[in-house]
Amino acid sequence: MKPVPLIKFCQQRPLLVVLIGAITIAIVKAVFDGLRMEENFISMGNDDIMRLVMVRDWMAGQSWFDTRQYRLMPPEGVLIHWSRYIDAGIAAFILPFSYFLPMEKAELIGAAIWPTAILILTLLVVGFGTKRIFGPIAACFAVLCTILWPLLSDLHSQAGNLDHHNIQVLMMVIFVYAVVWPDRPIAAGIAGGLAAAFALSTGLETLLFIVAGGIVLFGRCVFDPRPETQRLMVAFCLALAAGSLAFWLGLTSPALRVMPVCDQLGTPMLSVITIAVVATLLPLALRNRVPGWTFQVGATAFLTVIGIAVAWPLLGPCLRGPYGDLPPELQEMIATRITEAKPFPIYIQTHSAAALAFIIPVITALTTGFFLWWSRRGASGTGQTENAILGQLLLLGVFGVGLLFLQMRTVYMVASVVPAIGGLCLTVLLNGYLQTRHLAKAALLFLVAIGINAPQLVLAPLWPATKGSPTQREGAKCRNYETLLALNEVPPAVILNSTNMGAPLLWVTHHSTLAAPYHRSPDAFMNGVLGFDLEETAFENLAREQGATHVLLCAGQTYVSDFLTGLAAGDVSVAWLRPVPLSNDEQLLFALQD
Repeated sequence: MKPVPLIKFCQQRPLLVVLIGAITIAIVKAVFDGLRMEENFISMGNDDIMRLVMVRDWMAGQSWFDTRQYRLMPPEGVLIHWSRYIDAGIAAFILPFSYFLPMEKAELIGAAIWPTAILILTLLVVGFGTKRIFGPIAACFAVLCTILWPLLSDLHSQAGNLDHHNIQVLMMVIFVYAVVWPDRPIAAGIAGGLAAAFALSTGLETLLFIVAGGIVLFGRCVFDPRPETQRLMVAFCLALAAGSLAFWLGLTSPALRVMPVCDQLGTPMLSVITIAVVATLLPLALRNRVPGWTFQVGATAFLTVIGIAVAWPLLGPCLRGPYGDLPPELQEMIATRITEAKPFPIYIQTHSAAALAFIIPVITALTTGFFLWWSRRGASGTGQTENAILGQLLLLGVFGVGLLFLQMRTVYMVASVVPAIGGLCLTVLLNGYLQTRHLAKAALLFLVAIGINAPQLVLAPLWPATKGSPTQREGAKCRNYETLLALNEVPPAVILNSTNMGAPLLWVTHHSTLAAPYHRSPDAFMNGVLGFDLEETAFENLAREQGATHVLLCAGQTYVSDFLTGLAAGDVSVAWLRPVPLSNDEQLLFALQD
């Protein structure tokens, strides 16, 4: 048998070639980033570092159901509302290396592999999913969008990104393809329902987008009432309900299962899922007896209202959101100082390059996709045609854009539809050019390709502005692995520090901290932000009330408080704070005196 020439192989298997290239890029990038993990991981987000601390504690013997961080606000600690399933995935990569490497090295290797593995899975789902609904060439463009667009390949997929957002991106991609899948309805429904359930078990940020996907799927079932569509809906609903219940039981301690919580999968969210499933499936079961879409829609709406009324004691308190019980000043601080919590119009004012790099592919794909859908709207065909799939993806995309006006962090949800839409649009533009060879069509193809796949090429002059990290707020030398290690020269202490130093202290040192940005403890949140706005008398009262034994400052750092700024510059000394000698000059540690 003659070997297949490389060119012929590329022509016959374009998607496979593109996937191999994209996965290679992901692996090479992870290797280079991994080689610098020891110096770079400390500059990751607080949640990434805190996640690794939680994984370390669990591997050291902390209970699966006990997600309390005891060195944050000791001695009671703070209950962190995170999924142990993510911890288990990360630990699965750390454990094998820990047998022949120091744990610190094994942790960093695992932290590099985990997000890379999630990115590779995302590439495979995007590639083969788009191939099934739009063809192999569209799939190639979709994969290129995924690996080149910083939002998907960089923001949550760098070595060290351990927060749950990358797994939620993967789950939303699976969910989106399941909603529009044209065949194998039972398998698609189960996959979509389990993906939605797992996404909710890792965080409720995806809730509104899942609701939107459910509405699109419900619309398919109402206006395309074929048996295949109905089976898809039934399979999705049952998988969502069963998966949510199973994931909740696996995460929640039996002693806490009766406690209603609004910031993670709990009884309020399970009641919402139950209402949605019953309100969807009961009218569907009766549709053969009462034909017509008006009955199905009306009955579903009626049952939904009745269900919400019955469950209102559980649902009512959750309408205020996860921050509803926090002090007003802390709510204002989160809305104004936490970057990812800002709405898009506010976010773009201070992070223009990043905002444009994230939003240009969304706008380009949705605009081009709408014109393509409009031009084909009169084409014949019934059922889940290519244009019907495009229309459903556009609906999800528009809803995702709306979420950006609530919080910028939701941008990765709309990103789940962009590669598929962009892949189809670029395929149509490419075919149009190949048929005519017009220069104008070539220029349009080029512009749309840049807009969807790599807007950072156009934004290159602004791009360095997007690389801000917590180290810039704290000073790169202060939040540094080697310099933080010097704090271990001091016996274990309870340290009052600014917010972005809390998680690094827990990871690098043996000390406890009184400040980290987690809303389950308003005190921990306020201590490190609003606390460092206080002048001397109020700051001393705070330190003593919170049980601090030491105060940590970054040398030369400018704080809102003039007192702390002067103390950090060495221009101020007070009797109640005794300087503690350290072997580095980047941090200033003070012991409280009676």
